[in-house]
Amino acid sequence: MTITTSRPDVPSDAPDAAELLIEEARRKGRRRRLRKGMIFSAFVAVVVLVIIAVGGVPFSASKPSNSHTAPPNGVNLSSVVVPHFDMPVAMAVSGGNVWVVNEAGNSITEFNATTGSQVRVINAKADAFHHPDGIAVQGSRVWVSNGNEQLGMGGGNYNTAKYSSVTELNAKNGSLVRVINAKADGLLEPGPIAVSGSHVWVLNQNASSFSPSTPVNVLIELNVGTGSLVHVFKSNVDGLYAPLNLTGSRSDVWVTNVGGPVGSVTEINSHNGSLVRVIKATSGQLGSADGIAVSGAYAWVANISQTNNSITEIRVSNGSFVRVIKARADHFNGLLGVASQNSHVWVTNGNGYESGGNTNSVTELDARTGSLQRIIKVKDHGLYGPSEIIAKGSRLWVLNVDSVTELSQRNGSLIQVVK
Repeated sequence: MTITTSRPDVPSDAPDAAELLIEEARRKGRRRRLRKGMIFSAFVAVVVLVIIAVGGVPFSASKPSNSHTAPPNGVNLSSVVVPHFDMPVAMAVSGGNVWVVNEAGNSITEFNATTGSQVRVINAKADAFHHPDGIAVQGSRVWVSNGNEQLGMGGGNYNTAKYSSVTELNAKNGSLVRVINAKADGLLEPGPIAVSGSHVWVLNQNASSFSPSTPVNVLIELNVGTGSLVHVFKSNVDGLYAPLNLTGSRSDVWVTNVGGPVGSVTEINSHNGSLVRVIKATSGQLGSADGIAVSGAYAWVANISQTNNSITEIRVSNGSFVRVIKARADHFNGLLGVASQNSHVWVTNGNGYESGGNTNSVTELDARTGSLQRIIKVKDHGLYGPSEIIAKGSRLWVLNVDSVTELSQRNGSLIQVVK
């Protein structure tokens, strides 16, 4: 694991051609980051050619002091940095540690939040990781959702989700607690996962690919203590129309939906599973609603659109719309992640839906007014294809294509890049 420590937060130049190779794609109802390895592959090809030309690698060659791969021209082979993460798609921060889900590596990387040093890589065969996609941490437990490549790659067989499961781990030592995969649990390519109340909530991301007239399992409620099934929520019930994402607050679960006649957000009481309300757009307040964050009295929803990316602010007490934030100066582009804490909201811009637009950055807003505070950019790929973002304590954690970036909440400055 390589750690790049703090350096001044200097705005970077416009995305170069290499950055535009990062391509985001939907994968059956939820945006999974399918990492295009063109940059790394091209570099490896150069390495191979050099090996062939020189007949080996001098072991005495020195390594550069930073974490970035040396240029292909005149490359020093011993300086190659192999990313510790293998297609990272989700992360969680809790108890002084950060957990990163490696979808391609079928593993979880845990590192120290302060130093960036590796704690462990969790990948025991008994853990049954299979295309893991979501993660949630609370107290002494970690829950990881495992998908199913048959459904994820476009198969239409509703009954073939044999790999769909939830792995529960001990947060203290990474050991396996249980694998939850009973047929009655109704897990079908589970993706986003959250903990609220005394329950674990798992969203079946494949549900959005089925016909609205076909009721399918969309939201699974599990008991935190035992892993036993509490309830299976069906599509087209409680406003759950093609759900894409979810988050948990202290007493509720919030689910974003892109189906139905208009976009919507479903709020469910996490203590008893009852419907609180379905918040429907009345005049375009919700587009392709995806990421969602809840903090204090407000919720913020990221709407991804080809030419109309925006953030919708909702009043938690009654579900009313406060405002839709989409000023040109906000530079929203392919909003994938949103986080809120105290009087701030942060949004990742990493998808590049709009050619030449603002990518590889984080937009910070004033939660009280919706006004722009700053656009955070970091030099040398410090923010590279950012997707998820977590606000914790005085820090921000941003998940990139092959790394995790830690920023200061106070001024947006870089603290470290772990890769």
